[in-house]
Amino acid sequence: MLEPLFKSGIKEKILLYLYTNGESYPREMAKAYNFHLNAVQNQLIKLERGGVLYSKLKGKVRLFGFNPRYPFKKELEALLEKALKFIPKEEMEKFYIKRLRPRRSGKPL
Repeated sequence: MLEPLFKSGIKEKILLYLYTNGESYPREMAKAYNFHLNAVQNQLIKLERGGVLYSKLKGKVRLFGFNPRYPFKKELEALLEKALKFIPKEEMEKFYIKRLRPRRSGKPL
């Protein structure tokens, strides 16, 4: 939906994922969407260089999130919020609703 604006479907999915989940790391995003890890990392680096995202190390893992000092953060979040309203329900439940509690052990996926 926002692919023409961001020039990349991967970048669109990354921004929506970070908007709904807060901080995340590249492997988690790549696994969620079945993207190649390098493709996700390249887009994250571009967004970080542009000042849209920040990254920090937590142990050996690099977490990414929205940069609170990005001048258009509120506008970008408003755009992503509106885009989420047009996503089909199945896709919304699969990718953009964060689990509130862990899965019960032994429960099938």
